[in-house]
Amino acid sequence: MNSGSPSIRSDDELLRISKAVLSEQGFQVETLSGGIDLILAENSYFVVAVAAMNTIRDLILAEPVAFEALARRIESAALGPKKWDTYLVLLTQEKSAEDDDITHDLYAINYDMSRLRRIAHTGVDPTPESVSHALAPFVEPAASKTSAAQTDALDSLLAVLISRGVDEELARRAIAAFEQGATLDDVL
Repeated sequence: MNSGSPSIRSDDELLRISKAVLSEQGFQVETLSGGIDLILAENSYFVVAVAAMNTIRDLILAEPVAFEALARRIESAALGPKKWDTYLVLLTQEKSAEDDDITHDLYAINYDMSRLRRIAHTGVDPTPESVSHALAPFVEPAASKTSAAQTDALDSLLAVLISRGVDEELARRAIAAFEQGATLDDVL
């Protein structure tokens, strides 16, 4: 565990899982040490830095340190348009209580978009599912397990019409007419 000061500690478990999740999504991933530990990930669309802290207090204290480290890094690289899609994600396992000061600080982090975007998540369990949820903007949605042939709406409609007693030939003509832009009057 690296720290910017003896009182700020990184959550190595969340960092390890974050690194694995982003790697599985095709990001080129590296670890940056200094001040605090960061996972730096880049793909064709995004540059993402993840800092994981043990407490919400540490997360709030680490944000400016992580921000500066990431800002220095992106200024020294030729990112092109990705410079506008750079994110700092801050994670902690600690759940947020209904504390006005903490809520205000987290709100300020999440809505500060100067130079790069920030996302702060509290209550992140040390599981791939929970970390994937926290990193959802960068995780490809799960693909449907049904094939395109199974999801063709007109084929499904034809099957339903026939199963409900519509004459098969009439149902086929109606579907064909629809595909050709004809009206139902043309079919009947």
